[in-house]
Amino acid sequence: MPNAVHAGSSSGNLGAYSPTEDSEFKAIGVDGCRSGWFYVALSPSGRPDWGVAEKLEELLPDVGGSDRIFVDIPIGLPTGKEERDCDKEARFKLGRKRGSSVFPAPVRAILGARDYEDAKMRSQDACGKKISKQAWEIVSKICEVDELMRRNDKAKHLIREVHPELCFWALNGGRPMENKKKDKSGFEERKSVLSRWLPKADLLVSSVRQQFLVKQVGNDDIVDATAAAVTALANSSILRTVPENPPRDDFGLPVEMVYVDPDLLAKHPPKAVLRN
Repeated sequence: MPNAVHAGSSSGNLGAYSPTEDSEFKAIGVDGCRSGWFYVALSPSGRPDWGVAEKLEELLPDVGGSDRIFVDIPIGLPTGKEERDCDKEARFKLGRKRGSSVFPAPVRAILGARDYEDAKMRSQDACGKKISKQAWEIVSKICEVDELMRRNDKAKHLIREVHPELCFWALNGGRPMENKKKDKSGFEERKSVLSRWLPKADLLVSSVRQQFLVKQVGNDDIVDATAAAVTALANSSILRTVPENPPRDDFGLPVEMVYVDPDLLAKHPPKAVLRN
């Protein structure tokens, strides 16, 4: 993987949490960070990789047709007043505690905006609402992924949208996180959930923390990308989407979020092992 930092003390076998018997299968979770894209790559056999890619496209040469890249970024954009169903359904599942973490995806019209003021005007014209500052801050990454997905067939096949809080909701048995991810208590809570499915997740997180400054990769970036990677490593039979039958946007991109079915996960718990 590009710029990968190997977890040297965390080599081992990830065991049965696998969609196939192929030990070379790669499940990659990605979250935007200040330095680009922070990723965690897991496989049924072998040690995890992680690193920062300046561009998401840098991850594509090292993945095969059966691999997965789950990324926390809106894919499949609205054009008018109707909000994406995946945003609404994810917000409903997360309830009051974490529902507000799912903000409406911006309309496609803002992708060519010169600045925030221009984006607000474009959004107002297209859907009757101004784009939030939070959404504007990730527009450059939305543009990058949108352009990649529209021109690159491999990316279109491998890359799918997730939301970290929906991933954690599912990995936590269909229960939202109690604490905000930016808080220390929220960080510890999310590490605890990850440890249920990825033993020694603490070791992975602490190893990453030693390699990158907080100003490069935040604590929330680490746990969010890891949750996406654990989700991507799940057997395809227990992966679900909101909505159940995703529509496509004007450019044929799926308007969805992927997560693990918490009921099936509880009935058939994986036995992931990460040995020293």
